[in-house]
Amino acid sequence: MKSFWQRVVSSRPGRTARTLLAKPYAGSVVAAGVGLVALVLVTAGFVFGLDWVRSWKVIGFPGALPPFYDLHTITDNAPRCATTDIAAYPYPYPSSYEAECNPWRHGYNFPPVWILLGKLGIDGNSAALFAMLFELPALGLLALLLRGRPVSSGLMALPLVLSPSVVLAFERGNIDIVEWILVCSAALLFSEHSKLRAAASLLLLCFGVVVKFLAGFCCTLFIRLRPTSMIVSLLLVAFSLVYLYSLSDVLPMIRKNSFISPYVSYGYLILFDRLEFLYGPRLGLDLAGLTRSWIPIAAVAFVLLIATVSALAVWRRGRAQLRIDEGSDGVAFLFGAGIYCGSFVLFGTNYTYRLMFLLLCLPQLFEWVEGRGESDAGSRRTAYLLLGSCVISMWLKFYPEKTLHINQITDWILFGVLSMIVVLNGLYALGSLLQNAGAPRSAEHIVPGSSSI
Repeated sequence: MKSFWQRVVSSRPGRTARTLLAKPYAGSVVAAGVGLVALVLVTAGFVFGLDWVRSWKVIGFPGALPPFYDLHTITDNAPRCATTDIAAYPYPYPSSYEAECNPWRHGYNFPPVWILLGKLGIDGNSAALFAMLFELPALGLLALLLRGRPVSSGLMALPLVLSPSVVLAFERGNIDIVEWILVCSAALLFSEHSKLRAAASLLLLCFGVVVKFLAGFCCTLFIRLRPTSMIVSLLLVAFSLVYLYSLSDVLPMIRKNSFISPYVSYGYLILFDRLEFLYGPRLGLDLAGLTRSWIPIAAVAFVLLIATVSALAVWRRGRAQLRIDEGSDGVAFLFGAGIYCGSFVLFGTNYTYRLMFLLLCLPQLFEWVEGRGESDAGSRRTAYLLLGSCVISMWLKFYPEKTLHINQITDWILFGVLSMIVVLNGLYALGSLLQNAGAPRSAEHIVPGSSSI
């Protein structure tokens, strides 16, 4: 006897719904969802005359003044200081220059390349137009990233695309969007079989390093262990190190000027900060010094150890579980996973808008969910785990006092599982490399997962 859900699925409306959900219009679904939210904001502002803050509150998001706040810091603050022969980074400025040079009353914490905008005559009056010049292409790339996916995947992507974490980046006009454009474009452009496309991808990633440093973490491409991937990764690392060395006098000031907060943030330190200063006192526990102790970094090492052991265990089964796609979907996944895991550990604290780089992982996760390629039940379950963790992490960052530490726990789940997948695919690549190099068939059991499947 059929269950209730079986009868629903097999009914005519159920069959119609399945047909519609299988249509390859995921990008259109995301574009329509974003367009609807944009229409609400435009209507609130231009039809009902609401100001910037009240317009954003219509969709339940707390807007901030001035509009595109982060972009104003770039276009209005430091460039004006540079024209008065005062270095942009030292803070606080001399009191006589505060009104003229430091309107937002905090130091400049963006890479030096952004000061060039001031020298080009771009100021705060251009902030809105400048924001549109990179926010609209970012939305277009997101739709392109999900092209060809079924409607069901688009519906799963919408909660992430419209999450408060991503909306925050667009409301503030944060330059992480520019970085996202460069990294996403590099992922879509890269090809193992075209030196020209690989070189263009490398150029975009190097530009990304200059813009915000984050693109340096895309060296995870190295785990493919193929000549083009390894050369691009090594050149990217070399360029990143040289560039960072050239900024050795500026980086400490950028770090000093960056406001660090455990609220609306992710990173390996956040959970321990919340335990020390929020949850511990509520439970009557004295956890003073926990955040600055050896325990947080030991926790990172332990999770990485578990991830590596888990990857080895899956690899030794000899099955192609969680194998990353050979095309742009797999490249985008490696870039997104690399930036998340790298920023999670090396930066310690990151504002939640940086979670938008997890959107690069969506095509690969949907491939596992849809059962394409060599996907199996284990890959599908892992994909659902990661998708659920992304939703929790990207939505609950704004309510830490109400949601306990569940969003920080999902941050650690994302870190551990993504690290495991990267290591696992490195092992797959190593197995294939050894096999192609002429590993004897009798020793094939030494290289699990390398046999043709």
